[in-house]
Amino acid sequence: MNGTLALRPRGLWLVTSLELRQRLRSVRWYVALTVWTLVLLGIGVLGLAPTLYTAQWDGLEPVAAMIFSLQIILVLFAMLLVVPALSAGSINGDRTAGTLATLQASLLSPLEIALGKLLAGFLTGLAFLVLALPSVVPIALLGGIGPLYFLRVVLVIGLLTLCVTAVGLGLSAVTQRQLGSVVLAYVIVFGVTVVLPIAWGSSAIFLEQEREVTRYSSAYLSSDGAEAGRCVAVTRTDSVPRIDLSMPLLWGNPVVLLAEAAPPLPADTWYGGGNGEDPDVLRLLKTGVRTAATITHPAHSNFCEPGQEGYPEHLAEAPDRPVWPMGLGLWMIGGGLSLAVAVWRLAVPIRRLGAGTRIA
Repeated sequence: MNGTLALRPRGLWLVTSLELRQRLRSVRWYVALTVWTLVLLGIGVLGLAPTLYTAQWDGLEPVAAMIFSLQIILVLFAMLLVVPALSAGSINGDRTAGTLATLQASLLSPLEIALGKLLAGFLTGLAFLVLALPSVVPIALLGGIGPLYFLRVVLVIGLLTLCVTAVGLGLSAVTQRQLGSVVLAYVIVFGVTVVLPIAWGSSAIFLEQEREVTRYSSAYLSSDGAEAGRCVAVTRTDSVPRIDLSMPLLWGNPVVLLAEAAPPLPADTWYGGGNGEDPDVLRLLKTGVRTAATITHPAHSNFCEPGQEGYPEHLAEAPDRPVWPMGLGLWMIGGGLSLAVAVWRLAVPIRRLGAGTRIA
């Protein structure tokens, strides 16, 4: 008898191929792929047509870059709507249909069954992602999006797809009904994507702190004109929202993680520089999140331009604290624990099953 953690490529591929064949035999699978492709292509046309119509060719690139960032966020949201349904019913659905016991009674190990179902769900999600790319590539080319930028955002969406698939698999192993696991998967995705960012924004009200802040700004024209245009420092006590303390609420947010894949904005962007690089939604979001993580740093209170008389050269730049290591780490830990739960629940003999649960 194979051990619980036995893993053979042949057994893994057997379960994966069985899962994929079940999907391919379903007409709903082809209908879903067709509708998905048409909807996203339609969204791509809706984003591309106004861009070409309203922007002059010499001003097309910044508009297209902005539209690209909005489209890729929309693709992420669409994936988050589709992915939970791909694996959240894979185990309890088979148990309800009476086919799970056949797999458990075979020479396949629980790890092979769980990984096979996970791989099948992940490959299905990748199929949806690949079909979404044609709606994004044209606008990316018009927006001058670099290949590394494009590959990074696709990689982040792929990793999130894998993790959400694993979470759905774990939920399908611990719940009796397929509907229950699917709903729980959507609740988790909705909570991380919408509820926690709202909680983070609301935390600014409760985490205010009185601090002595020195602001550097250009002086207004005085009566004698002595300080006109000079950078002056004004120190006063202000209420500072310590949203940096509640930043863990944003670590796992998929949109924030997607923004982390965007290249940083040049430091002189707000002073008319930027080396010709165009800001987009993802790059602006990345800058905003990393600024919020170091909101108490004195550099954020400097509103003078470099080279200006009286410019505070002694101020160091605010530290650049990435969010993606913590965010992806949390998702990977959650996915790994969910996979472990699925393997544990697939092990036989099962000590306890809910009332009315079908075995074979």
